[in-house]
Amino acid sequence: MPWYIFATLTPIFYSFTNFIEKFLIEKRIKNPLVLLVVSGFISLFIGLAILVVRDFPTLGLKQTAIIIFAGLLLKLYLIPYLQALKIEDASRVVPLFQIVPIVVLSLAWLILGETMRPIQIVGAVLVVFGGLILGGEKIKGKVFKIRKAFWYMMLSSIMYASILVLFRISVKENSVWNLLGYEYIGTGIGGLILLTVPSIKKSFLQEFNQVKKIFGYVFINDSFAIVAQVAEAVAISMVPVALVSIVAGTQPIILLIFGILLSIFFPKIIKEDIAKKTILNKIASIALIFFGLYLVYFN
Repeated sequence: MPWYIFATLTPIFYSFTNFIEKFLIEKRIKNPLVLLVVSGFISLFIGLAILVVRDFPTLGLKQTAIIIFAGLLLKLYLIPYLQALKIEDASRVVPLFQIVPIVVLSLAWLILGETMRPIQIVGAVLVVFGGLILGGEKIKGKVFKIRKAFWYMMLSSIMYASILVLFRISVKENSVWNLLGYEYIGTGIGGLILLTVPSIKKSFLQEFNQVKKIFGYVFINDSFAIVAQVAEAVAISMVPVALVSIVAGTQPIILLIFGILLSIFFPKIIKEDIAKKTILNKIASIALIFFGLYLVYFN
């Protein structure tokens, strides 16, 4: 199967998770970090199941440490993302992940010594500028101000880009499924670490009854996320990670369409700002981001 089929599945299934997570933190649970703890247990179980089936393959100490750390980041990058999702529309938050390809290129320059041409630098600036517009707001006096969610998403994007680069480095020498097994172990460890934080543990215990009620939602959400992650991992094993991240750039369009449809037909589940001015702002910002990415990767 061509790599771009796997790469396309990633934004589609991640879009499903974005709205499920938005629904849960708005309608079902007070502390979004509780979701990460529940998800951590699921990831730990899946990781162990994969390793049992694979007969606990040996990757070597260095590779094992790298991929478990990548799995840890796969849990921790969700902390700033969920905080952003708590205060903003999903269709405004998720497009800010388009900074990821730029971070990937930057890490490739730092780690692998790859360089960027002037036109690529221009494209990178446009991506960041588009993100600033999308993550900005007007305040009194018509002065432009960066939304708080923007900074959360910059941190989340840097962490997620690091995951992709670490996985790309490791997959050159190991099987995708072996890596995924250990990566999910790292993700599970991340969930357990969160549970050691007193405030998160307190919230988890206080909302335990509610957690039991939403476990089905979390399981479905994690299942979608796993499909997205596996598809992405397979695509990364076939072509350069930057190319995969470009295809993932279609996610903002998918989210925008889903957000409009859900807000119109299921407003009690998801209600986003679908005013004409807001929609036009989102479309213009996303178009600018896509043009910047085009300059980065196709020139």
